[in-house]
Amino acid sequence: MNPQNNMTRLGIAQQKYATARINLLLVIIFSIINMIMLTTGSGYMLLFSATVPYLIVSVGIVFGGMTILSGCIITALVICFIYFLCWLFSKKSVGWMIGALVMFILDTFVMIGMYLLAGEIAAGIVDILFHIWIVYYLFIGVRYGFQIKKEEAAQSFPEQPEQM
Repeated sequence: MNPQNNMTRLGIAQQKYATARINLLLVIIFSIINMIMLTTGSGYMLLFSATVPYLIVSVGIVFGGMTILSGCIITALVICFIYFLCWLFSKKSVGWMIGALVMFILDTFVMIGMYLLAGEIAAGIVDILFHIWIVYYLFIGVRYGFQIKKEEAAQSFPEQPEQM
């Protein structure tokens, strides 16, 4: 196998993985911004974000006093922190990217369930499309994370020509 091809494939895989990590970081940032906008009553929501933290804070606002709202905000921040840990540690291990993917798939199911229960699936179509986009990039991150490991292993142990 040509070492230059390995380097090119490794470089492409690293770029794709970095793009997935950037998308994950944006999800975290936008999710936190959404919670701030929700608690301040702005009436706006960024779509490139997780639904569950937003939903938890919404429940706290609708059904609770200050104590319940505080608990809901803390719970939502813990979820965002877990996403942050996935982003942070995914730099070294693709397993954390898998964790983020699983969490976001669950988030997507909750979001779809929320729209179905509300009978507002058409109103949520753009939100659903953004979630599909994020799931796609997280999946790409997992795929290329494994490819990086494979390419790095191939560079560490290059194939030796057979000797007679």
